[in-house]
Amino acid sequence: MLKKFTAAAAALVMVLSPAAGSAFDALAAGIPATEDSSDFVLDCTSTAGYEYLGTMANGEEMQKLYDKMYDVALELWNDTDRTVGSYYGYNCYSVLKNGGLTAAEASIVYYTFRDDNPIFYFVSEHSACSEKEFLMIVDDAYIYGSDRARVQSNIEDYIVNTALKASGRAYDKAKAVHDVLTKDLEYAFDQYGSPSAEAWAHNIAGAAEKGSGVCETYARTFQTVLNYLDIDNYFVSGTADGGEHAWNAVRLDDGMCYYVDCTWDDMLGGYTYFAKGEYSMSADHTPYHPSDNFQTFLIELPDISDTDFDPDNYIPYEPDEPDEPQPIDNGEYDVNGDGKVNVTDISMVAAHVKGIKPLKDERLERADINGDGKVTVTDVAKLAARVKGVG
Repeated sequence: MLKKFTAAAAALVMVLSPAAGSAFDALAAGIPATEDSSDFVLDCTSTAGYEYLGTMANGEEMQKLYDKMYDVALELWNDTDRTVGSYYGYNCYSVLKNGGLTAAEASIVYYTFRDDNPIFYFVSEHSACSEKEFLMIVDDAYIYGSDRARVQSNIEDYIVNTALKASGRAYDKAKAVHDVLTKDLEYAFDQYGSPSAEAWAHNIAGAAEKGSGVCETYARTFQTVLNYLDIDNYFVSGTADGGEHAWNAVRLDDGMCYYVDCTWDDMLGGYTYFAKGEYSMSADHTPYHPSDNFQTFLIELPDISDTDFDPDNYIPYEPDEPDEPQPIDNGEYDVNGDGKVNVTDISMVAAHVKGIKPLKDERLERADINGDGKVTVTDVAKLAARVKGVG
């Protein structure tokens, strides 16, 4: 169940919203939530929305705001000693400048950021913004650091343990994750038989701690685990049988994308909505599309296969990957200045971000991939995407 609405609150606009590969291999499985687990977080994120925002009219400013949202969310993830304070009556952990974006544009950035980064379970359905500022807020359940430490430890365990059950082709891995969710989870209803409005029922904490949730929990958990497994996938919001709904799209072994609806398969049993093409899914599922209305905004999805995936009859897709790192003529992304962009550059930037080996002078300047004046995990992600050939 998905809902969005807007209401005035002080000088701010209040929003309620509903409801794609990781940058590099998992390095932080099992790290306690009280330690810096930035690498683990990065492995559970997607850059699909970030990249799409860059194609929009105010794309550069949108990406800058997205970067700020990522940075402050990561800070809160790592700071489990912090109690989130109140600002204008909201549980606000950061106030960001909109950078000239309208409130509607900033809201599009926020919900796109949220859809890219399901690992940030505390990033609320609610947001508040004006024409100049955007408030990053958390639900009441995640105000206290001790609560976030517990949730994050459970989330990390759940993601790693679920991923360990997946092996083989992309199809087999996606199917294994689908099976875990449809076996372990139950749809969350409130006492009146309506879909639960509890915060956990709309994020991955529902799966990790409650074994329950609405469609967002199913879709965001499926997305997070597939991100961790480095399988290209997308969070999809739209309507199904006339009601707001969330599901996924995943790129399988033939290189095409297919729809997966773990929620409905849990209700019906079996694989009625697993690895389905456009013809099958369009009978009762309609995804949102890019629009000026943040309430129904969804990034442009990659081409979805017209037909369902046949695991016994397909042509394997082999992406073109150069045998040797390709020189970059203008030095862009080439942090160490050796004329190539490869994992060495990723390692150098990651070591700087983690405080292990700070970069200096020209290398520090080149490490600021997105040009925002600082070097953060966002730069690591963009650099890793370039090395993998997706950036």
